[in-house]
Amino acid sequence: MTHVHRWLVPLIVIGLVTLSTNVAQPADGTSWIEAQTKFEALVEQELGRGILSGVSIALIDNDQIVYAKGFGFADTDAKIAATSQTVYRAGSISKLFTAVAAMRLGELVPVDLDAPLEKYNPGFRICDPFDNSPAITLRQLMCHRSGMVREAPVGGYFDDQQPTLDQTLASLSDCVLASAPNAKTRYSNVGPSIVGQTIEKVSGETFGAFTQKHIFDVVGMQSSGWALTEPLATNMSAGYMRVAQPDGTFTRIRAPQFELGTVPAGNLYTTVEDLGRFVTFLINQGSCGQETILKPETMVEMYRPQGGNENRTFGLGFALGKYREEPTVMHMGAVYGFTSSLVAIPSRKIGAVVLANEDIAIGPVQRLMAAALDTVATRRPEMIKPEVFPVQSSNRPPVAAPAMQTSLEDLVGEYESPGYWAEFILQEGSLQAVISGQPMTLRATGPLTFVANGRFVHESPITFELDGEGKIASCTALRQKFSKLDPSEKLPEPPAAWSKFVGIYGPEFIPLIVSIRHGHLYAMTENEMDYRLTPMNRVVFRLPAGLYDDEQLIFQENADGTVHSVLMANFPLRRIRP
Repeated sequence: MTHVHRWLVPLIVIGLVTLSTNVAQPADGTSWIEAQTKFEALVEQELGRGILSGVSIALIDNDQIVYAKGFGFADTDAKIAATSQTVYRAGSISKLFTAVAAMRLGELVPVDLDAPLEKYNPGFRICDPFDNSPAITLRQLMCHRSGMVREAPVGGYFDDQQPTLDQTLASLSDCVLASAPNAKTRYSNVGPSIVGQTIEKVSGETFGAFTQKHIFDVVGMQSSGWALTEPLATNMSAGYMRVAQPDGTFTRIRAPQFELGTVPAGNLYTTVEDLGRFVTFLINQGSCGQETILKPETMVEMYRPQGGNENRTFGLGFALGKYREEPTVMHMGAVYGFTSSLVAIPSRKIGAVVLANEDIAIGPVQRLMAAALDTVATRRPEMIKPEVFPVQSSNRPPVAAPAMQTSLEDLVGEYESPGYWAEFILQEGSLQAVISGQPMTLRATGPLTFVANGRFVHESPITFELDGEGKIASCTALRQKFSKLDPSEKLPEPPAAWSKFVGIYGPEFIPLIVSIRHGHLYAMTENEMDYRLTPMNRVVFRLPAGLYDDEQLIFQENADGTVHSVLMANFPLRRIRP
């Protein structure tokens, strides 16, 4: 990934939308114009890193979009500038609309979220292998506790054949649940898709027609839809993505354009202006102007943490978090060529939207979202004074580096966790990391603590641990514990039979790359991370915690023992290269 050529993107700022002139005095005494100027300098700096080609951002205060702009390019080849009206794919932000639509349906006709799913969607089928498990419910599907697999065999993330929603969900009839219903929180694109199909069956309308009538039309979202229609295509941004290669590098391409089979989970096309209008509904107790979509008590229920005590990070459709101790409702999205983020703070009636045309640009988008919230928070005197976010390192006051308990050289080396591999190196005196294929730069925050930044992360903590002799023994990163490998010790020899599994499977634009590292079998998937595989038998391997928690990878052989394909979490991927 570090070998991919990057270029500096000149900043283009056009399409400013000024929808409010009633400006509150910022809490820190900075004028609103000054706050915008600082924010735009940070956006320019972020574009200068060369990860993002284009981005559009909206800031929301109460019932108004107070700022909306595009930066960089919507199409780098044609030199088309990004604006506030540029159309992007929003990815999993789609799930918020599906949840709102389900709750709207429940206010129109009696719908019990805790009734068995078969009451409202009797045709849906999936195998439940667990003893005495409870029935699947709409509530579980909306808060990711149904036990559903992440993707369907047809219409899943690897499928570019554009099947219908019904065809996609029908393909699950031969699949089994990954975990028992209501046993744990595990993210799924299938769950919200089933909710969308259920809306169709109960309402008698298509999912698109129902959401158009009850959400888009009411909110005023005139540039949004569930497929790339001709009107939307006029302002559609190109998407850009990096494709993983067997040698650990990535090749940048223009992202393919096709519709997902899991439409209600991730196929929304929209603009920051339209999503900004949606945020006004979220922060105003279910109302948008004079129109009411959901009752205030319904909104409270959607924002309430659902599920067990082990993971209370989801409401109904919404991911839950905090910004400066204020509760947030939000969702990020990542879909071929695009990364997105929407955050609303209902208690303070502010929010922000960031849409970028680069795949897996989680770090830059999170950084811009943090700065966006800092900026709009200056309009709310009652809020805690936002920290001054850094625009350029040269503008920051000098900060003494924390005293280290050991030298940086001692941290260098290879590490491994149950799910990932990691390598730490020194480059021009700075500690750098590559974790399962994702490069990161580290900044010390304490004697043995750092924060990591890069395409995949923003200010992600990394902590090193010492053994009883005061030597570096391990580190904790990305919520996993890594053990440091002793270079003097011989690594375990992998079974010779594993060598035939090594190779590239699936579509060229999103390959599954199987490799051997540190004596273990790894699989790079979705151009994102190498996942360490745990053998279950000769050809079946369990995937670790992550995208496909509790699911399996099954190699399929010819009569002569050669491998022709692999089932990746139920999805068949043919071998395309050794």
